[in-house]
Amino acid sequence: MKFSEMPYERPDMSALKEQFAALTERLQNAPDYAAARAAFLEEQVLNKHVDTLFTLASVRHTIDTRDKFYDEEMEFANSAMPQIQQWQDSWTAAMLASPYRKDFAEEYGDLMFVNAEIERKAFSPDIMEELQQENELTQQYGKLLASAQIPFEGGVYTLSQLSPFKNDPDDARRLAAWKAEGQWYKDNQKQLDDIYDKLTHLRDKMGKKLGYEG
Repeated sequence: MKFSEMPYERPDMSALKEQFAALTERLQNAPDYAAARAAFLEEQVLNKHVDTLFTLASVRHTIDTRDKFYDEEMEFANSAMPQIQQWQDSWTAAMLASPYRKDFAEEYGDLMFVNAEIERKAFSPDIMEELQQENELTQQYGKLLASAQIPFEGGVYTLSQLSPFKNDPDDARRLAAWKAEGQWYKDNQKQLDDIYDKLTHLRDKMGKKLGYEG
């Protein structure tokens, strides 16, 4: 199947919440490792499905940031992903506390538990609003870069289209391309600085809410 043919539909958040909750409950109440493993494998499939949908939306939005449909889907994703992360966090907590943790580690390795413990240190329901804001700012940054229209040698190029000129064998042409790109960054310095400033303060706020000082 070609990428362009891969189907996309907005995830049903109510259904996802119920699915994650049901799988977490099954894991917690599993009478044996076989039952716990079955819930684990189903949760993996659910995660892959959700990841695929959001990846499709993200890539298609990146291809053309003017596409209104995928622009709206990314706005939805910015809000939805922290909510899904909360449901995944509940699942992760159940996995870490599972009486079958040793069995999982024997079959799948202990690394997934190491990663799970790290992930839990970087998330709390208390920072969901900030995570949504972070997603929005990151999208703004991506859209700004994608909107670049850089005049060069009589043509107009995006940042990626300008890249071959920056690697041209001719020193003068290569320098001119770098200067053209640099001018675009200078022209958009205020917007870029504003985004970075907001992200820095936002991430500092999240870190402090998570109990880290710096």
